[in-house]
Amino acid sequence: MSGNGPTPEHRAFVEGGLGILMAIIMADGKYSQEEFVWFKTLQHRHGLFSDVPPDAFNPMLERVKSRLTRESWQALIDEWAAAVPERFRVNVFELAAELAVIDKELQGRENAVIRRLGQAFGLPEEQARTIFMGKLNGMLG
Repeated sequence: MSGNGPTPEHRAFVEGGLGILMAIIMADGKYSQEEFVWFKTLQHRHGLFSDVPPDAFNPMLERVKSRLTRESWQALIDEWAAAVPERFRVNVFELAAELAVIDKELQGRENAVIRRLGQAFGLPEEQARTIFMGKLNGMLG
């Protein structure tokens, strides 16, 4: 990354990651305290987001939230998943699965969003299910 901020590819990757995570958050129609704390921690500590300055991060976040209220979430998941380089897809899927179960309940479209994300990333169904169930069992156990 140069001193001028993220490259267009990295910006698309970050925005894709943000979009995917916001799709999970918005899938159940509420933004729980657990989701808020988890997301804020991730924003400041995770390598996907930590290199992006707030003056770039905040507009990305607003853009993805706005798009999620106006556009088809399925098409957005497909678009954002395509922006995530293959080598990061399992990691982003794991983050999304963790976020989906962080409040210890599955409501709304959370299952559907996770399923669609696994498909969009090209993950084998069994691998996606194993990752998701591992996160769910970790939260409930």
